[in-house]
Amino acid sequence: MPLDAERREQIRQIFEKFLLDRVKTIRRLRIGDLNINPFLIRVLAQELNLNNSNAIVRWLVNQRLERGIVTSFGIALQNAAQVFSEGTGVEGADVLKTKEGTHYHIQIKSGPNTIPKDLGVRIAQLLRSAQRRNLGSVALYGMCYGSREQVSSIVRKYVYDEGGVNWLSGREFWEFISDDPHCIDEIYQIAAEVGESFKGPDGQSLSQALESKIEELTAQFEALYGKSGDAMWDSLLEYNS
Repeated sequence: MPLDAERREQIRQIFEKFLLDRVKTIRRLRIGDLNINPFLIRVLAQELNLNNSNAIVRWLVNQRLERGIVTSFGIALQNAAQVFSEGTGVEGADVLKTKEGTHYHIQIKSGPNTIPKDLGVRIAQLLRSAQRRNLGSVALYGMCYGSREQVSSIVRKYVYDEGGVNWLSGREFWEFISDDPHCIDEIYQIAAEVGESFKGPDGQSLSQALESKIEELTAQFEALYGKSGDAMWDSLLEYNS
C-alpha cells in the first residue's frame, strides 16, 4: 500500500528539517570554531593541496560538517520510522508497533554498523526488560538501512545470539514497520525530492549557504594567518601553539 499523503508529508518535513538544521549550523560557524590543528594541516598540505587560505578553510568546514552529519541524519531516519508507530512504547524501545494483536517494542538505529559492544548488550537488556513488563509482547531491533549481510557481528552476537532479541534491517525493517514492501523505495524517493528542491527561508540551498560561509571564513582566516606561503604557515603554528 503506497504511503498516504499525511505520512509522505511528515517524512518530507523530517528530511527538510535535517537540511535546514545543517544550514543553521553552517551559518553559526566562526573561525574560532574550526579547531585548527596546524600539524594535521601541514602534514596533509601536499597530498590534499591545502596550499592556500581558501583550500584550508574549505577542508576545515567540510570536515566539521561531515562529523555531525551522519549522526544527525541517523536521527532523521529514526524519526521517519516513528511515523509508522503508535508511540514510543516503554523504556528501552523507540517505538511501539502493533501487528495482529501483538505489541512489538522496537529499538531503532540508522544503520547496520552503528553500535559498540557495550551498547549492543545494553540495548538487548532494555528490550528484554520491556518485553517482560508487557507479557506476550515481542522485542525487536531495527536498522533503517543495510542488507542482512552487512549487519555487524556485534548486532548478531550481543543483540541476537546472547541478547535474545531478533533484528531486521533495510527493506525488511521498513516493510515490517509500514506493512508495505515498497516503503523503503518511497522514502528513498522522498529523500531525492527533498535534496533536489530544498531551499532555506532566504532561498539559499545548502551548497549556496556553504559557499557563502567558506568565503566569509576565508576572509577571517586571511586576516589572522595570511593567504599562502611561508608567512601563512609560520602564523598557523604561532597562533595555535
